[in-house]
Amino acid sequence: MNRKDEKLAIAVIGALGLAALVPAAWAQQPAPAAKERIEVTGSNIKRVEGEGALPVTVISREEIDRSGATNAMELLNLISSNSSLGNSTLTSVIGATTFSAQTASLRGLQGAHTLVLINGKRVNGFAGEIQGVGGVNLGIIPFNAIDRVEILKDGASAVYGSDAIAGVINFILRSDYRGADATVFYGAPTRSGGGGQEKYSASLGFGDLAKDRFNVFGSLSFDHQKPLDQKDRSFSNDSTEQFVVNVGGYSGSSNTFPGNITTGGIGIPGGCVGPGLVPVPSLGIACAFDPAKVAGVESIPDDKNLNAFGSAKFQINNNWQAYGTALYSKDKNHFIIQPAPQSSVFPYGPNGDLPGNITLQPTSPFYPHALAAAAGVDGRPLDVRWRGFPNGFRDTLDTNEGSQVVLGLKGTVMDRWDVDASYSYSKGKTDESLNSGFFRVSQLLALLNSGNVNLFGDNTPAVLDQIRATNVTGSVIKDEATNKSFNAKISGEVFNLPAGPLAAAVGVDLRKERLDQFSNPVLGTGDVSGFGGGIIAVQGSRDVKAAYGELNIPILRNLEANVAVRTDDYSDFGRTNNPKASLRWQPTRDVLFRGSYGQGFLAPSLYQLFLPRQPGVSPTGLTDPIRCPVTHNTGTDCLTQFGVFFGGNPDLKPETSEQATLGIVWEPNNAFSISADYFKIRLAGGITNGIPLATILGDLSTYGNLVTRGPVDPAFPQLPGPITHIEQGYINLGNTHIEGVDVEAHYKWPTSRWGRVRLDMAGTYYIRYDAQNLDGSFTGFVSNAFGSTVVGVIPRWKHYAQVSLDSGPWTVSVGNTYQSGYVDWQGDFNNNLRRVSSMSLYDVQGVWRGLKHFTFTLGVKNVLDSNPPATNQQNTFQAGYDPSYYDARARFVYGQVRYEFK
Repeated sequence: MNRKDEKLAIAVIGALGLAALVPAAWAQQPAPAAKERIEVTGSNIKRVEGEGALPVTVISREEIDRSGATNAMELLNLISSNSSLGNSTLTSVIGATTFSAQTASLRGLQGAHTLVLINGKRVNGFAGEIQGVGGVNLGIIPFNAIDRVEILKDGASAVYGSDAIAGVINFILRSDYRGADATVFYGAPTRSGGGGQEKYSASLGFGDLAKDRFNVFGSLSFDHQKPLDQKDRSFSNDSTEQFVVNVGGYSGSSNTFPGNITTGGIGIPGGCVGPGLVPVPSLGIACAFDPAKVAGVESIPDDKNLNAFGSAKFQINNNWQAYGTALYSKDKNHFIIQPAPQSSVFPYGPNGDLPGNITLQPTSPFYPHALAAAAGVDGRPLDVRWRGFPNGFRDTLDTNEGSQVVLGLKGTVMDRWDVDASYSYSKGKTDESLNSGFFRVSQLLALLNSGNVNLFGDNTPAVLDQIRATNVTGSVIKDEATNKSFNAKISGEVFNLPAGPLAAAVGVDLRKERLDQFSNPVLGTGDVSGFGGGIIAVQGSRDVKAAYGELNIPILRNLEANVAVRTDDYSDFGRTNNPKASLRWQPTRDVLFRGSYGQGFLAPSLYQLFLPRQPGVSPTGLTDPIRCPVTHNTGTDCLTQFGVFFGGNPDLKPETSEQATLGIVWEPNNAFSISADYFKIRLAGGITNGIPLATILGDLSTYGNLVTRGPVDPAFPQLPGPITHIEQGYINLGNTHIEGVDVEAHYKWPTSRWGRVRLDMAGTYYIRYDAQNLDGSFTGFVSNAFGSTVVGVIPRWKHYAQVSLDSGPWTVSVGNTYQSGYVDWQGDFNNNLRRVSSMSLYDVQGVWRGLKHFTFTLGVKNVLDSNPPATNQQNTFQAGYDPSYYDARARFVYGQVRYEFK
């Protein structure tokens, strides 16, 4: 930002501050008639409730209950502006190192671009941020304490901070509640297997602010989601033969148990017999390991979440109130995946270049001389690919704790100025513990290469004890993120203009962010299997000082403008100024036009800046375009994983953005309203984990410098050596252009003898979601996942619609979630693109309140028991479907009993 812009921003804020601080010139004017004004997400100025200049979706507590959602992540998945592209859920941990984060992704821009607030206050970023998983962990939200959720579908950098590029999700928690309630919830899938869920919650509030001058509220909840195995669903129980035939994907592995001898093409002694071993005739593979067929390999993990929230208010006098809130959450996510593989495909070490070969010498008593002789290799050392079933399944427990304390004072000065000052402290802690299945590669290799281990069958108890002794167990990750902040603002009506009062707000926001990620030193050596590389300690902090101002200007009786500007001063990036302007024009009582323009700025996260260089492993299914056509070596050059190197980059530049909206609202009466809002985002300098691997491998003449190869293979002296690793450090890579339209419709039919029917619908239509390529061209990802390296999709159209009937003590609701189809993640084995079909799911719910103090609920999610659209995505370990937008429990029946006393 140039100095002229900085001076302009400071001048505007100064002018607004002066207007706010010297209201005496208008003190003698008659005070305007008292109106109830509230603060709405997207502005610091309180206003009479109603449609504003910005598109805000408000989800009431009643609507939350009718949706059947039981946590914040499940609720946001119903919101059309929140995309599966770039979000992170509890199921994302199956096959990825996410530390069980749960993050939103407005406009598909991932959690770091989506600002999540609790009662308008910031919380810390996710402590376990790794490999692009940033933003606020939604597990901290006390779901049963939510009063409403306000979703600002427009950038708000000038109001809340530079990182609100994609929008704001503000969870407003209950306030001034008096009474008590308790709720018991239980649900289970109708298909066999696991996946049941139980939840218990209770709330208590007492004290009347008007009479007693205080109110105290507290809530407590416990939610247990039980695990579900992949083998227990027809759409996820095959990642090899049927996966190939049906969708052109392959997630099998040549690392097997019993071991697989690659030398001479011997294969598995004893044939294709063992856990998860199946032939793949369509690819000519005699035997492969298919984890989807193994009991205990999960699709949904075992998750237990405890949430507590408390608030207190004390009315000092008629004008001033002291308040405080505190929350605590503890989420324990226990997940199990297949045993770890080990072979030459998986090098290890601090640089990821130490050989991971398992070599069986002729001197071993377990050397298969007859098979080796038949293959013409008897007496030669044999290369073996092996899977650590004797070490146990990879069994992990992630514990994420979150807490926040807010203390504040708010009141009114001179009967016109609203003042609010508060201090907040939030902390997030991530702990990962390993229970089994993660071995020290160097120790295990020494043991397996000793010749004393039977790689193809049973071993003695003593040998098994030696194998298991190589496992790394206990706590290996301890991360902590904190946010200390002080903010103060003053807002009110400055003076009256002919068209109405001119309102202003000014404020300051001071905060300190810190990230401390500590890992067991052994993880940094790259010597532990199953992590996809080493994990190294990351530490960093920054101070942010911000000042902002906002004016609400009534130009005409039916035309209103709002201008805001914010300056953020980062201790590690300098200053940025972000303006915003919006217009609200209501030519008639029935019609409202609105529009806005703003700028945003997102500084690199502390993790992206300070992460040391470390090795990792790519997703499966990649091919070396030089070696594979000649060697046809599946697992080494073809349909395999390659080593990669990740790392922070202190030279990263901030991301910048421009956002605009233009909308119309038509509300001819109190029963009907419809709105349409066009949105446009231009994001420049997006930070990503390196150039996409498909791009690198598809143009080695340009990006060959990012690929490191090993020594030339004597069997193929005319070819370069096999790929050992590919560079994937953080870089600023290109621009993203997003356009679309949000639509909302609400209608209440007149009350009849049957009751009253209500329809609510909200949907998003994407016009474009274009990501810039290195040559300056753009690739469109609307309804197109081909070549994407990010989990999830941007459907052309997505909506959630619900029809409900209120009749006496009964309420019956039917909801529909729909998203359009898209081009699949990869082509089939004939290089033909395939299309993933659309998805339409129906939920039903019935509520009865015929017994005093009680509410009984019975509901069914996915009532038609629809399977997910088949896809060949391989960004997760769940093959055959996309867990970012489909619930593998399928049809899910639940019941709930609520007791409430007021």
